[in-house]
Amino acid sequence: MNIATLKVHGGDEGLADVRDGLPSEPHGDWQKGDVKSDGRVRIDSGFYVSIGTDQNPDELLKQIRHYLAECEARGIHFERADVAAELRVSFSTEQGAATPSLDFALSDLALLVQMGINLSITP
Repeated sequence: MNIATLKVHGGDEGLADVRDGLPSEPHGDWQKGDVKSDGRVRIDSGFYVSIGTDQNPDELLKQIRHYLAECEARGIHFERADVAAELRVSFSTEQGAATPSLDFALSDLALLVQMGINLSITP
């Protein structure tokens, strides 16, 4: 299954502003000072938002585009000094299967830059 998640972290005031305008509720959050599973202490607060899941990479890309367009229409942006955002895309394939390709258009990448969102893709 291919999964797209938005990770947002930073200061509490900035996070509250962003969170209030999102098109969907976060599915997980943490607070500054919480201990991670690896024993390290979190240095800021944040949350995760599920953007989409689909076996077909093209369908997942459509879900990502739709979500980001909705955020843009609501005036949400992440290029604030007190907030950072990362679009995380992960692929899981059966052993021996080819890793699917996710073909971002130049306009997709430009929108990520415009909105202040980093991109992380992992197999």
